[in-house]
Amino acid sequence: MSYLTYWRLTRSPFLLRYPTIDYFVSGPIEDVVARAEFLVQHGRRLGLLKGPRGTGKSSFFRYFLNRCSYVPRQVAGLLDLGGITPELLARRFRDLLSGDSTDEPTETLSLGRQIHEIDELLLANNAFGRHPILLLDNADRASEDVVSALGILLRRPGSWTAILAVEEAGVVDVPRRILDECEMRLDLSAWDLGLTAEFMETALPKYGTRDDLFSAQGITRMHELGEGIPKRMFSLADTALAIGAARQMDCIDADLIDQVYEEFSPGPPVHEIQEFEYVEK
Repeated sequence: MSYLTYWRLTRSPFLLRYPTIDYFVSGPIEDVVARAEFLVQHGRRLGLLKGPRGTGKSSFFRYFLNRCSYVPRQVAGLLDLGGITPELLARRFRDLLSGDSTDEPTETLSLGRQIHEIDELLLANNAFGRHPILLLDNADRASEDVVSALGILLRRPGSWTAILAVEEAGVVDVPRRILDECEMRLDLSAWDLGLTAEFMETALPKYGTRDDLFSAQGITRMHELGEGIPKRMFSLADTALAIGAARQMDCIDADLIDQVYEEFSPGPPVHEIQEFEYVEK
């Protein structure tokens, strides 16, 4: 018997496989959505999505990308800036503007030629009332050449919007000339305990099980050990479900969360030391 069957879950609430269905929008997350929509609706050029690792920047982008697909005349694309070339960045933007979503290889064009085509395509999109949106993940991992190309693209004509995602600690790696063009900051911060509890109360019944599957103390401990970072908390919770099912427990309590953390997480648990820094490998 799988642990999902044991807990009467249709699927895990902690594995976010479907952005439109699984993404949790509440409290401060609603503010981030509203800010992103403001940027797009008012034709602002650049926004900066910032937050610690594990707060869901990539998940937000996938959610917002799908959300844009339901809005007439919005044309959105998502690209990871880590490890790409300036030419690929320009090509992906050009493909978005031209409506070419295939991954088939095309003729090799210089960056200058692609930018010329981008200028023409931007004006054509605007002429038909379309607003292009470029969601750029891991901007703090982009090479200097890609950052330079991005700076050139941000000065292209017409109405379009780009949103860059960076880790909180990685903002210092984004050149000042890019940050100076940012018109709005979108902050995805660690959750407070109230938001964590709201997620648990909402997500558990959504996938078929009871809302008290995790005890109040278990939720609090999960929040403390995960430091309010969704990725860390969800990893603890999903592992606890599997172990709890194997032990045929009635609910997930604080003791089990502690045991899961001690066995599967790096370093000692928070309650055993005065200061603790979570290190992700």
